[in-house]
Amino acid sequence: MAKRPSHIPLNNILVHLFLIIMCLLIIFPVIYTLMTSFKNEIDVLTAPPTFFPPKWVLSGYAQVFRSDMVHVYLVNTILNSVIASVIAIPLASLAGYGFSRYKFRGSMLLQTAILAVWMIPHLTNLLPLYKLSSQLHLLQTRIPLVLVYVSYGLPISIWIIKSFIDAIPEELEDATHLDGCTPLQSLWYVITPLAAPGLFSAFLMIFVDSWNEFLSAVVLITNNELKTATVGLYDFQSAFETSYHTLAAACIVIAIPVLLTFILGRKFFFQAMLEGALKG
Repeated sequence: MAKRPSHIPLNNILVHLFLIIMCLLIIFPVIYTLMTSFKNEIDVLTAPPTFFPPKWVLSGYAQVFRSDMVHVYLVNTILNSVIASVIAIPLASLAGYGFSRYKFRGSMLLQTAILAVWMIPHLTNLLPLYKLSSQLHLLQTRIPLVLVYVSYGLPISIWIIKSFIDAIPEELEDATHLDGCTPLQSLWYVITPLAAPGLFSAFLMIFVDSWNEFLSAVVLITNNELKTATVGLYDFQSAFETSYHTLAAACIVIAIPVLLTFILGRKFFFQAMLEGALKG
């Protein structure tokens, strides 16, 4: 039996040290924002700045909950993100199933073109999208924004779901066809349960991207009652001063729903990532 090494290799120590430093650098802005949200307005502006609040207060959160952030903007953000995800996943499932099970001339070229569309910067599409929405008189509704979120999420979702369907043996579907199932019934009763981790990963990706999106929301929504949370952050700024502790509190409040969603679904997400790595 081979003996285990009595010491940890230097390379492993350096790799772990590097990863720890990178994690600290990434999480530092979040922790500092959290600490700022518990300060009062005077402590935020002190020089030199302090990391921990000299006095822990909730005045920033009180202003956030008195504003429209929670009751209007967060509700709009949840609705937009959920609706876009619910619409995009069935469409991506049908497209992914078609690309996986039906081979036709130009299939790979079409898949590459779909992914290339996803790589186009969103900023280049905003002007024609705004003009089209204006001509259709949709700027006072959430329809343009939801459709934009669906179109942004579809390409990568198709690729994610297709990779999971590729790993599912076709013999399972053949057995259901012998029992009289149609391809759509096979997709619903066989493919969808087995590809559930991939579907959830795509759902989570669209949900988070829609939640954090700003440019399309600020251009395509002209009705204040339909503003999203990222756009609503401007309510805590003025031409002369910015309430930084309230702004920090609003950022934390906006981040909590996404964080909770990821925590509750982390099992399926990591399962999907692991299976995707093994299939690759």
